[in-house]
Order: sequence, then C-alpha cells, then structure tokens
Amino acid sequence: MSARVRAALALLPLLCGCGAPQYFLADADALHAFEAAGPIVPELDRAALMRLLPVPGPYRLGAGDLLEIRGPRALFPRTDEVHLPPSEVQPARVDGDGAVQVPLCGAVQLGGRTVLEAEATIAAALFPKYLVAQPSIVVRVVEFAAVPVTVLGAVERPGIQELRRDQVTLFGALTAAGGILKSNNLVVGARRIRIRRADGATGADVVLPVKGLNVPFADAPLQAGDTVEVERYEPDTFTVIGLVQKPGAYEYPPEVTYNLMQALAIAGGLDMIADPPYATVFRKDAGGQIVPATFTICGNGLVEASGLRIKPGDVIVIEHTPASWTRSLLAQIVHIQFGFFVDQRGN
Repeated sequence: MSARVRAALALLPLLCGCGAPQYFLADADALHAFEAAGPIVPELDRAALMRLLPVPGPYRLGAGDLLEIRGPRALFPRTDEVHLPPSEVQPARVDGDGAVQVPLCGAVQLGGRTVLEAEATIAAALFPKYLVAQPSIVVRVVEFAAVPVTVLGAVERPGIQELRRDQVTLFGALTAAGGILKSNNLVVGARRIRIRRADGATGADVVLPVKGLNVPFADAPLQAGDTVEVERYEPDTFTVIGLVQKPGAYEYPPEVTYNLMQALAIAGGLDMIADPPYATVFRKDAGGQIVPATFTICGNGLVEASGLRIKPGDVIVIEHTPASWTRSLLAQIVHIQFGFFVDQRGN
C-alpha cells in the first residue's frame, strides 16, 4: 500500500458525520440581519423627480379638441320654435388646421392658443366687423383630444393610455399608467425605461432617479403611437459556485420562490463524492455590506435548509471542509490506483 493511500485512510474518521465547523453562523442577531438583507428595493426619489420636471404652462388648444363657445344671443342663430329661447352656446371642434367655425365670422384660427387667447381672438373677429358692441366670449374645453400612448412593464396599469395634448411626455404617460409598480407599499425603481417610437425607431434609455443613487433624469416628449417599456429594477439571478455539478448564475423568475435545496438542485446537485455538509449564502444589506450565513445541508440541517428562502441576487458557495476534501482526495487516489491496476492487467 502506497504512502498516499495510508495517509488518506488515516483521515477516514473525518468522513463520518457533518461535524461542527468554526464558521457556522449561530448568533441570533447576525442571522436576523442576514434574513433582513437581500434584494435591495430601490425607492423612487420623488423630490428629485419633481425638481427636474418642467412646470406646465396653460393648456393650448389643438386639433381634435371640442370647445364650447358662449356669447351674446346675436351671435347665434335662433331656433325654429319661436317660444324657445335662442341658443347662447355653440359647440365647435378644432380641425386639423387649428381652425374653429364660429357663427357670423366663419373659420377662426385657435390652434396653439390658450383659452383666454381664444376668447380674445373670437371677440376680435366679430367686433366691429359683425357686431356693433364688443362681445363677451367664454370658451371652455369640454373634450380634450386624446393622444394614445402605450405603457408596458412595471407600472400599476399597463396598456394604452389616452393622454391630453399637454401631457404627452414620459412623465405624463407614467402618471396615467398609475406610476412605477409598488411592492409592499414601496415604490420599485425602474432599471430601464425604453421609448419605442411609432415609426419603429428606438429612443435613448431613460432611468428614473432613485434614492441614494446619483442618476440624471430628464422628461422626454412623446408622440401618438409611441410605446414606453418600463423594466423593473430587481436582481433576477442567483449564483451557485463550488462543489456542485453545474456551477453558474441562474435566472430567478419573479413569480417563483426557491429555497436553498431547490437552488442547489437547479445547479445540478452537490458533488456526491465530496458530499459537502455546509452551504454559505452571501447577500447584501441596505447599506451595501455583504452579509454571509452558513447552513448545514446534511442530517437534521436539511429541514432548516429546505426552509431557507433564497433571494434574487444571492450567491451560494459550497466550499470544501476537511472531510469533503478527504473524500475527494481518497476518490482520486482510488481512481488512480484502479486505473494503474487496469493498465497493468492490460499489459
């Protein structure tokens, strides 16, 4: 028997049982901190957002708006019924050229004007050419022309949003869609907001301001038919490295929850020869500090491991212990010895 085989056999007592490693996290406060850590949910910085948004001015009329024009009785034609009072209100829709048909004077250009400017423009068109006295004109928008914009992804009410002409911006679309999606009453940040134009072009990605992050933001104008895609900000993978069959990063779908043993199974399961007894999980807390915890994955520890929820962004490390290292070494020695024996028999 070779010296390497005798040395490996001398370590066989280490192969029995899980043992009690020095790095096992048993402190209750530390374990509570570990459970409280994990995926950091960014919060929308509303104060920064409001500082950056332009202050909206008065609404300006445009094509498709339905107006209600109120004026003196002389401005409107009388009804056929003598006993009915003459109408003092005239509905009018702004056409594609920005014009509105007004009794007596015909088409009046109101597109791009505020309501107050529209009233003054109509009065100037009527007096003194058609009326002997300065008329009192009142204009009211009874139906705003709707501009359709589609908002998809991490918003409260995804779908087609009908926006007013003065609200056809990125912020207006997000507001109409109910805002960025909330989770446990916290506003979830957006990793990426992408604007796809109606003509098929893709605009630059936009990120909303998040508390604690110096992210520049600027509102962006939209057009009819544009699509706004809001990608939710959350870690969407977990990583398993070490003594597993298929180490690597794995997708963590938002609609499922994995425990520690399920995560290890997704990574192909443990190295059966090494049979490691412990798994260490690393995750970040709200302050960006790495918080580790080590759990038994054999014997009675399987119950705790099966109840441990793995969070998106976690890194699971399966390291060697003296026992697992000895098992691997012994397996390699046996493999080498067996290969040598077969080779000698073949010769």
